[in-house]
Amino acid sequence: MGPLESVRVLELASVLAGPLAGTALAERGAKVTKVEHPPHGDVTRSWKMKNEDVENPSSAYYESANGTKKVVWQDLASTSGLTWMDEALASHDVLIENFKWSDLTKFNLLPEDVAARHPHLIRVRLVGFNESPERLAYDVVVQAETGFMSMNGFNDRPPIRMPVALMDVLASHQIRMAVMEGLLARAHGKTGFFAKVSLEGSGITALVNQATNQLVNGQTPERNGGQHPNIAPYGEVLECADGHVVLAIGNDRQFEGLCHVLGVPNLATDERYQSNQLRVMNREVLMLKLNQAARDWHKIMLERALRDAGAPAGVVRSLDEVFEKKDHKWTIQNSSGASRPRAVAYHVDYFD
Repeated sequence: MGPLESVRVLELASVLAGPLAGTALAERGAKVTKVEHPPHGDVTRSWKMKNEDVENPSSAYYESANGTKKVVWQDLASTSGLTWMDEALASHDVLIENFKWSDLTKFNLLPEDVAARHPHLIRVRLVGFNESPERLAYDVVVQAETGFMSMNGFNDRPPIRMPVALMDVLASHQIRMAVMEGLLARAHGKTGFFAKVSLEGSGITALVNQATNQLVNGQTPERNGGQHPNIAPYGEVLECADGHVVLAIGNDRQFEGLCHVLGVPNLATDERYQSNQLRVMNREVLMLKLNQAARDWHKIMLERALRDAGAPAGVVRSLDEVFEKKDHKWTIQNSSGASRPRAVAYHVDYFD
């Protein structure tokens, strides 16, 4: 049970962003009904790795975004399916959908018409691009067109996609926010709520300081292997005896702690590194010296020593290391026993 236990959500969305938002609402108590088209359902059921069971009607990808939902199989293009859907819209509070624009007429889902028939309904629609809602847009296409791929990788190699569908994940958070806004607006007497979330807008919104570096300073980011344009050493990796530690040094005091732990206190007083901007300017030579000092450390021991010295850093962990604990607090099992990351990453307490 959760704070949304009285809310009923109809999920007419597929792939990742919409289903991930529906799962997050379900984990807060909402009753979520996911509609899939027979016989194959959500396309992600077929997105299997080469070693997955071909006979299993689900897939690891599908399980990543679909949790405690009721699945209903309906052909919404049929007369019976259209009747079922309109009855469902009348009995649900929230609609999440990502139909192609050309299908809205076929499914009687034009925004003004739905609002007229079901003014109580909070509707959130996912599109790919703001100005071209009819354009099909998969995550990697939006990563390319919002600038993320241009920044990811190394300058002497082609741009590469992020290793997760980041635009979908970002859009799922925007969908959740839109749902919460709609519920609040309805509680204040407003009706006919309709929100359109775009993958493109979600990506551009998430550019944050990279966007302002461009807009304010005219500085176009380049692929640099993950270096932070404003801070050093931040994002740089130390190669230890048994793996890697990434640095997140944000001020002079933290830099002094780093140098002390690595046994090179002279670097903290070197005029080339005495301010963050100077470290940004001279980061290549600096990282050569820091790596020389780190090569005999074990990664766990170095991170602990840096933590004690107030120098932020993290062990670069593979996913088997991340999820090596079976009782990991960030995972959850669905009714079929499949594990997946939780869709909500915060805990709530009530202090009455």
